[in-house]
This record gives sequence, C-alpha cells and structure tokens, in this order.
Amino acid sequence: MSSSSDFFAALRYRDFILISVNQLCLTLAILIQEIVVAYSLYQLSKNPLMLGLIGIVELIPFILLSFFGGYIADRFNRQTILKYGFSLTCIIPLLLILVFLLHQQQTITLFQLSLSIFGCIFCLGILRGIYSPAFNSLRCFLVPEKMYSHANTWTALIWQLGAILGPLIAGLLLHQFGRYISLGIAFIFLLIGSIAICSMQPRNFPSINNLPIISSMKEAIMFIRHNRLILWSMLLDLSTVLFGGILVLLPIFAEDILATDAEGLGLLRAAPAIGTCIMTFILMRSNLINHAWRNMLIALIGLGCCTLLFACSRLLWLSFTLLVLMGAFDSMSMIIRQTLLQMLPPKNLLGRVAAINGIVVTSGNQIGAFQSSLFARLFSTIPATLLGGSICLLFVGVSASINRDLLKSKIKQHKHTFLTSHK
Repeated sequence: MSSSSDFFAALRYRDFILISVNQLCLTLAILIQEIVVAYSLYQLSKNPLMLGLIGIVELIPFILLSFFGGYIADRFNRQTILKYGFSLTCIIPLLLILVFLLHQQQTITLFQLSLSIFGCIFCLGILRGIYSPAFNSLRCFLVPEKMYSHANTWTALIWQLGAILGPLIAGLLLHQFGRYISLGIAFIFLLIGSIAICSMQPRNFPSINNLPIISSMKEAIMFIRHNRLILWSMLLDLSTVLFGGILVLLPIFAEDILATDAEGLGLLRAAPAIGTCIMTFILMRSNLINHAWRNMLIALIGLGCCTLLFACSRLLWLSFTLLVLMGAFDSMSMIIRQTLLQMLPPKNLLGRVAAINGIVVTSGNQIGAFQSSLFARLFSTIPATLLGGSICLLFVGVSASINRDLLKSKIKQHKHTFLTSHK
C-alpha cells in the first residue's frame, strides 16, 4: 500500500510515536492543570478577574521569549532543548500542590496563594516560550517528506483528542478526588511525556550561525500588511478571540448560572473541541478556500450568534450544544486561515509568517481571556458575554463592508500581491 493511501504510515516511525505521546500527555496535563487552578481560584476568591490574570501571566514570558526560542531552536540542538525544557515543566504541578496545601493549612493567605500560583504559571510561560519553537519544528525531522500529510493529520487528531479528554478527566478528577490528586495526575502525564522525549533517538540538526531576527520579521510583517486577505483574516480572528472568548468564564457559568459541578464544567470545557472534531471530519471533502472570505464571514457570524445565545442559556444541555457549535464554527475559521497562511506567502516567508500568526493568536487568546474576566468583573458575567459577542458581530459587519471586493477576488491575486508590490 502506498504511503498516500496508508493512513497509519506515519505511526511506523518510532520517534514520531514518541513525540505524539509527548503531545498528548502535554495537552492532557496542561488542560487538567488549567481547569484545576481556574476552578479552585474562583471558588476561593469569587473574583472573575483571577481567571483572566492566569492567562496574562503565562502570556507575558511566552511572547517575550518566543522569538528567542526560535533563534535558539535554529542555532542549537532542538531535541536537547525540548528534552530539558519539557522535563522542567514536571515541577510546576508539584509546586501548585505545595502552595494549595500551605493555604489549606493557613500558612499563607489567599493573596499569597494567588501570587504563588501566578509565579508558577509565569515559570511555565518561560519554559514553553523556550521549548515550543523546538517542539514545533522537530516533527519534520522524524518522518520522510512524503509522510508530512499523514503526520500532520495524526498531530491534529491527537491534539483534539487531548482537548476533549483533558477537560473531561479534569472534571471527573476534581469531583471525585479533589485538586491534589488532579494535579498529581497532571504531573504523571508530564513525566510520561518527558520519558517519551528522552527515549527518542539522538540526532543532529542543521544550524544557523547568524540569524537576523529583526530584519527577518520586518519582511514577514510587510508581506502581511500588503496581503489584504491574510491581514483581514488575522484581524477577524483576533477580534473573535479578544471579545468572543468565553472559555475563561466557564467556571462562573458552571457554578453560578448553570448550577452544575466540576463534572459539568469538564463537559462544557470539552464541548468546543468536540465541535472542532466533528467539523474537521465534515470538511475533509470540502474546499473552503474556493470562497475563503465569504466562508470566514459565515463562520464568525455563526460564532458570534452562538456566543449571544450561550449567554442567555440556563440549561446545561443547551449550553453544551452551543459550545459544540462554537467549536465547529471556530474550526471553519481556523482551517481557512491556516490554509491561507500555507498557500499565499512565498516559500521563504512561510516560517516567519506562521510565527507572527502564532504570536497574534496566542496573545489574542490570553488578552481576550483577561478582557472577558475584566468585563465580567465590571458588568457581571452575562452582560459581559453579550457585550463581547455583540462587538464580534459588529467587527465582522464592518470588515465585510470595507472588503466587499474580497468576496469576488481570486486566491491567485492575493498570492502575487507581495511579489508584484516589491518588484
């Protein structure tokens, strides 16, 4: 059977299996840790602002170190960077267990507990900022080039599997065993992920002695600026994550509005990933790029409308269904944007454009989480969600009005925009 028709071809490579195990363990551990910390902090403080601060605290070092992490990954052995960087993350859940125990014994105050948790999350952001570029650029060395498609498909499926199972496991563990056992399970997942990375075959990588970071990034920024389809697709996505992000508020919806427990929170948190998986399989035979701008507008209108309906829901099953739909619409937007980022930039700009997009998406998600928690603090949860969804729909409407010509333009026109403007 040829590699093109053998869906399991990539899994015949031992190191790809090991990095896939690492990816699954990381996703499970991070989501379990995130839900335990968010749920516990809100229960103890009843302050929605705490939920947004968690993301901001991790974002700051991640953004500051991402460019340098890419430089380090290109200059030194990325497998060694990943091995040591990832192994250090195992310490984080153990530190969280310690500070929660100290607070339970009244050794530290709630304020000191919050500062200690933010310190742990900040350290996690530092580690991820350093090893994430090495992790993301390692896969292409583990399988032959003809296997890239198979490997990417498995990578996406494994990530979605972790995104579904992680919240469900976290909710079940929290409800049945409490935060200490839950964080202990997160530690075990990270330990298994570290063992998988350390078990990979040592290899050497091509290195770059001099990498002009600033000038390289300027060229990528100029391309994005001159390519309206990519620019506005990124701006639309940014508006969605800045004002339509409600995942950070799910602990509040679960406890105060839907009157459910930790298991209900886990179910709600897993719902968007379920929607993403369903939509991914539906779209496997569809080509959203034929009408990229139109389809992106439809997806984000659907996402905004579901956000407004979610704010009004008082039924767990209805809220779950709306979150599934939100995940489905978001996956449409994500697939279009990622395909554009692969098709339109010149080959020598692909990595840098992807890096900028990654920073925009990551920072947008975390700032959006902070914004949502701040609005919830100022206006209460439901008005904040209604306001955020309304702003998203307004921005979609303005974007559609400004860029009417994009509805009829062809992909080839945008593919040559940067090249022709710099002749």
